[in-house]
Amino acid sequence: DSLIAKLIVSGATRAEAIVRARHVLDHFTIEGIPTTLPFLRRIVDDDAFVRGDVDTGFVERMMSEDQADA
Repeated sequence: DSLIAKLIVSGATRAEAIVRARHVLDHFTIEGIPTTLPFLRRIVDDDAFVRGDVDTGFVERMMSEDQADA
């Protein structure tokens, strides 16, 4: 199992939870190994995610965009 840590945020509203997630991700550090933190930061900053306009293919599309940018 490659799980190092689990980050859970909550809020009274989706918007509040996203603000909290951004804050925590901006201050969350894991050193010495590659992590998905940059990818998670991109997700919480994505307009479609913020609007709640996501589906089961959302993460796969985000990953495809990352590969296209590489």
